[in-house]
Order: sequence, then structure tokens, then C-alpha cells
Amino acid sequence: MIQTLRRTALYARLSKDDDVQGDSESIKTQKAMLSQYAAEHGFLITDTYVDDGYSGLNFDRPDFQRMLADIEDGKIDVVITKDLSRLGRDHLKVGFYTEIFFPTKRIRYIAVNDGVDTQNSNNDIAALKNVMNEFYSRDNSRKIRSSIKARAKAGLYRSAFSPLGYRKSPDNKNKLIVDEETAPIVRNIFELAADGWGAHRIRTHFEKTGVPAPSWFLHQRGEKDYSKRFENPQNKYLWSHTVISNIIKNRLYLGHTVMCKTETLFKVGMSVRNPEEKQIISLNTHEALVSQEIFDHANDKIKSRKREDNSGNVSIFSGLIKCGTCGKAMSQRYWTNKRHKIFMCGTYAGFGKDKCTDHRVFYDDLYNAVLEDIRACAGMTFADREKAAAYVSKQKGKSNTRQEQSATIKLKAAEKRLTDLNRLVDKLYEDFISGRVTEANFGRLLAKYQQEQTDSEQQITALRNALKEKSETESNIISWVDLVSKYHNIQTLTAEILNELICRIEVHDRQINNGELQQTVDIHYRFVGLLKGTVYPAKVLSNGAQQQRDKEKGKKS
Repeated sequence: MIQTLRRTALYARLSKDDDVQGDSESIKTQKAMLSQYAAEHGFLITDTYVDDGYSGLNFDRPDFQRMLADIEDGKIDVVITKDLSRLGRDHLKVGFYTEIFFPTKRIRYIAVNDGVDTQNSNNDIAALKNVMNEFYSRDNSRKIRSSIKARAKAGLYRSAFSPLGYRKSPDNKNKLIVDEETAPIVRNIFELAADGWGAHRIRTHFEKTGVPAPSWFLHQRGEKDYSKRFENPQNKYLWSHTVISNIIKNRLYLGHTVMCKTETLFKVGMSVRNPEEKQIISLNTHEALVSQEIFDHANDKIKSRKREDNSGNVSIFSGLIKCGTCGKAMSQRYWTNKRHKIFMCGTYAGFGKDKCTDHRVFYDDLYNAVLEDIRACAGMTFADREKAAAYVSKQKGKSNTRQEQSATIKLKAAEKRLTDLNRLVDKLYEDFISGRVTEANFGRLLAKYQQEQTDSEQQITALRNALKEKSETESNIISWVDLVSKYHNIQTLTAEILNELICRIEVHDRQINNGELQQTVDIHYRFVGLLKGTVYPAKVLSNGAQQQRDKEKGKKS
């Protein structure tokens, strides 16, 4: 009897963690072992797929993906690996390939050392092996994190590059020493910040005075290649305000080493920032560049800093008022020989009318509009809390109790259907493996159930989000009522009051309404945002030639 040779793929993988076990796990050894096994058992090797240096938790390996593509194209009948861990160390994903993907594609899978062969029915040990393989990776991850934490607690500096102001010691790469060339730049940043300069102003000052950026020093010293960036010599002086802000906040310049600022989630591979209580701080590990007093003073100034107008005055609306068209901040200045205090769109001021219009609003008009709106809201909440809450709920479109009840019923039904579908898919798979369902029916029913699963999951997500938003909105409305009602007797506005009550004020362009030049101001309150019916038309004070231009503009529009 002539035996048909089945087209066979050999797959080998080696990660950095496996490499410590020596030659027994090497790619060369795996390939030799698999080739010998294929020859002894009459398998025809069509290709060998190798991923060297890839973690078993990562299934986006180049040759693994190439092998899957060849399986989809019908080029492979058998896949052989040294053991299950070479396929991967995530037991859920490995289980998917061995129990779902390979059987569906009629692929025979063999893990030589683990005695797993999907042609045989007795593969119960495979599930346990997969869990143990993942445990191995999880244990390795835990050991690596422990080692990192131990080094951090010892005050060892572990970053790849030297921070501005320091260099790595030639005798110990984990220790920082002061860099006399760049340390004065860092000290200057703190001095300017302590004097009230913001990061943007410091950046502009450095660019004008020709202070090289940190990336230039890294490039010049060969620590990092920025050849492309510095093809233009002027880029040497391009600073980022974010870099300057981070320097001002960095406790490293106090002489302390701060490590474990981020953590990589196991299996997910995503890096998340650790809260300060989880970060590891080692005190006095190197020479400080600034004193604690200067450091605290600079950071306090940055936190409390307000935008000044071109006359040095700070507005109570600073940080709140935005252009209603482009969304940029509006700057305070004086108009017509400093006769009137106004706000003007920053985009218009910087780039002209081609990018945006001036959206000019007079300070007094804005002040009165906001004060009157706060009085109206505060008076309403103080007079009748429940009525005020109902009004806001209606404005936000969240007051329909019948819709909420309907959504809750639909959610329960969708969740029950998804549970039933999951059970049906499990049963369908069992029937297919046992031969009670043909391959054609299996494929047809599986596609149908999977589509319905996707639809149910999307419906559940949408319903849950809607109900969650409803609940959060109700809580926010109560918070807004409590906050605003305190100011029912408000007489004047201050920066503190505005920042407590309001998160954003949008000023729209001037328009003619019934022959009057008016302007719409959108006030976005904390907790509830913009309320319909609270948009205030602010009349604009204009005179002379400018008034005539505004009227002509209104007629055209």
C-alpha cells in the first residue's frame, strides 16, 4: 500500500528567555530534531518557519504569520513543533490554534516532546501543558520585575540615555555625574521658571538665544542618531515645551533617582504609568543640580501661572475663553488706543483673517453676560432644586424614564441571547469533533452564530454605555445643582469663582440681529457642559469706522 506524503511545516521559535537554557532550546537543535522526526515518520517537509528572538506571548511573529497564511492558501497539511511552548505561551491563544483553527483547516498538529498529536483523541494533557507554559512566562515576568525593582531600590540609574545636565559615569553606567556643559542649561530653566516664566516662553527664549536642544547633545555624543533631524542646522535650537515642562517636574534634578514610573501589563504588552506611590524613589544617589527651595518655587509658579495680556495684566477669564470657530484661546488686549479692553482670537492675531476672524468681544460685555447667566442658573437652583435638576436633565436629553426601562429590558435579553449563543458554539464544536455535524454544516452554522455573537456584543456595549451615561449624567446634575446654588447672591466675578463653576467659554463671531450687532457666548459649566437656553447674546460695543464695517459685514452675511 502506497502512503501519501503529507505536506509538512516545521516551526521553531526561540525567545531571549529560552536562550538562557542553552543549546537544547536553540533554533539549530530544534530544526535538526524536527527534520529527523519528519524523516522517520514519512512527512514531506515543504517549508521550515523560524522566529528567533520572539516571546511566546507574541503571536504577531513574522514566520508564524507566514505559516498561517500558507495554511489559509492550502499549502500545508501538517504542522510540527518541538513542544507546545514553541507554538506559544498564552494558553488561551494556543488552545484556539490547536482546538479550533487547526481542526477547522484540517491541519494535523504534532508537538513531539509533549506527545500531542491532533490525529489522536487522547490529547487531554495538552490543556494542562498550555497552562504550565503560560505560568512559565508569567513566572519569568515576575522575576524580571523583581530584578528591576531591586536595582531601582539600590538607586541604580537604568535608562538608555543620559538626562540633560548629567552623563553616565565612565566607571559605572548606572551612576550619574554632572555634565558641566549642559548642567547650566538645566539650572537656567529652573531659575526662569521660578521667576514666573512658562515653558513656552522659555522655549522661545532658548531658540532666540541659540541654546542647543537636548536631542542635539545626544546626537553629538553618539548616544542617539538624529541625522535626519539635523540636516537643517537650525533644528539644533528647536526645543519642545513638553521637554522643558518635564525637566521642571523631574525630581532627578534634586539628586534623587526615580524608577518604575511605568509598568508593562503581562500578555497585553501595553505600558501604563504607575501612580506616585508605586514609583521607587532612591534619595541622594547623585549630585543635585537645583536646591529643594528652587525646585518647589519653580513648580509652584508653573502651577499657579496665569496668562498675561500685552500690558502685563492677568484676566479673570484666563484659560477659559476660547474662539467659537477654531477653538483656540482668545488673548486679552486693548483696542483703539487702549480705550477698550477686549479679547481676540489667537489664530486671527497670529495668522490673520485667512485662518479665522477676530471674534472680538469686549471685556465688559463678556463679564456682564457670564455674570447674568450664573445668576440665572444659581437663582433657579436655589429656588427649586428638583425643578432645576429636571430642567437640566431635559436639556441634556436624559429625562425619558420609559426609554431607560426599555433599554434595561433589551440589555437583559441581549445578554441572555449571547450566553445561549456561546453555549451553542461550544456544542457545535463538540458535535463537529465527534462527527455528528458535517464540515459544511459546521462552517455554515459557525459563521451564522459568530455573526450573531458580534451583533449581540455590539448591542450590549451600546446599551450599557447608554445606561451608564444616564446614571453619570444624573449624578453630575446633582453635583452641578449643589455647586451653582451657592452663588445665588453673587455680585462680582473672580477667577476663583469662574474656575470653580465653568470649564470653557466659547465666543462666536458677531452677527446682525434685528438691526443690532450681537454676539453669542456659549458657557460650558462643570458637570453639565453647555445648557440649551443659557446661550447669551452679548451686544458688542462698536463705534465709528469699525461699527460701519461690522454693519456692512452683517448685511453681506
